Amino acid sequence: MKTEKTRGTMLTSSAVILSLVTFVAGFVGGSMVAEHKAGQRGEAVVSGGPAPVAAASSQDEHIRHLREEAMQEPGSAERWTRLGNACYDAGDTGGAIEAYQASLRLEPGNADVRTDMGNMYRMQGDAVRAVECYDEALRVQPGHRNAVFNKGVTLLLDMEQPEQAMAFWRSVLEKEPEFTLSSGELLKKALPALATDAALQLEAHGRRETALRAYAEALKLDEAFAPALVHRAWLLENMGRPAEALPLWQRVLEMYPDATDPDGKPVRDRIKQ
Repeated sequence: MKTEKTRGTMLTSSAVILSLVTFVAGFVGGSMVAEHKAGQRGEAVVSGGPAPVAAASSQDEHIRHLREEAMQEPGSAERWTRLGNACYDAGDTGGAIEAYQASLRLEPGNADVRTDMGNMYRMQGDAVRAVECYDEALRVQPGHRNAVFNKGVTLLLDMEQPEQAMAFWRSVLEKEPEFTLSSGELLKKALPALATDAALQLEAHGRRETALRAYAEALKLDEAFAPALVHRAWLLENMGRPAEALPLWQRVLEMYPDATDPDGKPVRDRIKQ
């Protein structure tokens, strides 16, 4: 078994995790991060437009070369994995899945490849098959960092199941309280921010009820987590439920007397209303 890669698409927290890239699985345009194999892929960045023709041509040529090598040596799992990784980087989900399947037929116990294939299914919008891949990766390698994280993210965002996502992550922490992400961040410390960021994404895409549930999950983890308090209160007010929002505003004001709402207005003014 090779050492664990740091590939994989993962949700970002503005407070605790990494850099932003395009969220192409479920909600196009939302924030998330991609952790990649050090020295091989680097961090993905937000696309500012189409790639230069020369760069795209070079990438296509590289993939064509890797495919030829894999076909010449079809019994090499490593060659199929390299092809899959190149297709992954190019955003060719179908090509990546096909290559990863070939690799896994030869080395079915490779949790890294299984997780990467799950990411490709997720990018195709097939959350169910993505979770199946993550589960299989975790079966052969319990505690695989990216499989753990990406399964939770997929449940949270793509399948809109914040309670199940948090329950899954808590089950991981029960077995390994100091579980760390590939970034080195402790999962237990990251969870409130992750749930809140997911709620913001859900809210931005009109999933307001699910967003409320995600904010609630963040507050179950940390009842004083100010971002969740503020944004849940704000959303409740926008949904015409000010009576439910008021206790949250009061809690924010108790902790931070000079706090402002998302519009930059003093929270104390909302209490006076």
